[in-house]
Amino acid sequence: MKRNIFAVGMLLAFSAALWSCSSSDDKTPDLDQVLDKETVATEAASLAAAVEEITSSPGFELITMSESGSSVKEGTEEDGSDERFSLAQSITLEDIKGVYDYILPAKDEESNTKMGYGFWHNAFDRVDDSEFFEINLPQEKAERPWKLYVEEDDDAELENNFHIKASEYNSSTETNNDGIKFDYMLNADLSIEEEDAGNIIVDWTLDMPGFKMSDEEMLDDEMPGSGMTWTYMSEFGLDNGYSVGHDFILGETVEFAYNLKKDEEVLFMEEVKFNRGSEEDYDADYEYALTIGNIKIVKKSSSDEYEVYRDGQLEEDAVIEILEEEDDATKNDEDEGEFDEDESEDAFCRGGFDIKITFTNDDGTEDVVILSELLGEDTLNDLDEIFSSMYDMYFVKNLVDRVAREAYRENTQQNFGE
Repeated sequence: MKRNIFAVGMLLAFSAALWSCSSSDDKTPDLDQVLDKETVATEAASLAAAVEEITSSPGFELITMSESGSSVKEGTEEDGSDERFSLAQSITLEDIKGVYDYILPAKDEESNTKMGYGFWHNAFDRVDDSEFFEINLPQEKAERPWKLYVEEDDDAELENNFHIKASEYNSSTETNNDGIKFDYMLNADLSIEEEDAGNIIVDWTLDMPGFKMSDEEMLDDEMPGSGMTWTYMSEFGLDNGYSVGHDFILGETVEFAYNLKKDEEVLFMEEVKFNRGSEEDYDADYEYALTIGNIKIVKKSSSDEYEVYRDGQLEEDAVIEILEEEDDATKNDEDEGEFDEDESEDAFCRGGFDIKITFTNDDGTEDVVILSELLGEDTLNDLDEIFSSMYDMYFVKNLVDRVAREAYRENTQQNFGE
């Protein structure tokens, strides 16, 4: 498969509407406090501190893992395709449950699992029964899944100190005269050296009624929009109580959100609810919101103005202006209504635009806030890296799913031989 169906589906929505941000806060509102530059700066500093804690946690490298650090070799499984969409198999937890250990090669001994040119047919042995899908492997391999099936000189010195325990797993594709349906679910706890390293949840479905193309054609051609429904949710909970998540719905409407939380408290969220227009009438209704801490900026298509809220109370003396690079603004005007493969141009947290807030003081003077300047370049870059990783998690696709397929093949062969 030459194209990741997931990225294509996401981009259909990204090209249709401006992204957004929203959040909630449990703080008791102080109605006597005036929303001003200092208040915004305080909330921005709190968010920046939270992002710094996330980036220093063990789970950060797992969230943001990407192919950029890999060395993909021709003929290996990792060639840009996505085997989750295979029409030939469906894998459930029942098919793969058990404990699987990474095969650590013994010194000066040939492993019967190794194939030519240093690559392996199988990298895991089923060593025990379990009601879960459990994987034990070296942390060094977990952090570089492109090395899973490649033997290296120091592999014999490694320990299986990285543990994945999936309590839910399903990857199934159904195709018939009604079209194609795909369903995927993963809920897994991670630990390193028996210490909690986080939890991953990925839950998404795709329904394309009337779609009957072959597997390869499905990925090479434009995905149809009519009648298609898409729901997606991913969340990574870190060991320090923070979590980052992404929610997405594409159908008759588009609903979209990024979030960053501390326990159950939302610190940052970017969301949109968008009713798509027709080809004849591209303009569509939407609701846009950006929230940092207890400050929420709202824009609706029914109004020309942005609204600013603090703890749910409308602030009359704050004016919002969206700032774009001149070239970006011109490009957005020219490309309106067209398919755009770079969704990062449409989101504040992806560096697509900036936000200027002007406060009018009681004495008539004005204070101006540029949101990117308050958060700082490092925080914005980290948010971009985190959120851009959440809608096609490399760690899940290239480690958990690959081992699941290996376990499924091995179990199927054993059952067939019994």
